[in-house]
Amino acid sequence: MSAEIEFETIASQRDLGAKISLVPGEFLFREGDDADGLYIVERGSLRIISGSTVYETVQAGGIVGEMAVIDEGMPRCASVIAGTHAKLIKIGPDEFASLIAEAPEFALMVMRVTVRRLRLMNQRYRPQTVWGRG
Repeated sequence: MSAEIEFETIASQRDLGAKISLVPGEFLFREGDDADGLYIVERGSLRIISGSTVYETVQAGGIVGEMAVIDEGMPRCASVIAGTHAKLIKIGPDEFASLIAEAPEFALMVMRVTVRRLRLMNQRYRPQTVWGRG
């Protein structure tokens, strides 16, 4: 079973989160906004952007907003905009904490997404020189 299916399965098994609908071009949140939760994409696609740079397109089954929930109190570090009509499940900070306590596999899946995104950013913006080499 893929991580995408598991996010939805875990949320639906616990009847978690508010349901949100977006139309194409509508922002879910903007860079600098306060964090109010993470979102599981049930249907459609979202783009993670900063300025005019698209960092990633997240399809149904993926998540967005995880960094700001993990890093409590810090503002959003990117904007998320709907690329298509989208349906989302919002997992608020309290639900996120409960879900991690009840389903440690959820925490591991979120960490894997976060690490994958960090690796992609490192590859994209890696300096041209390597430490210790001139």
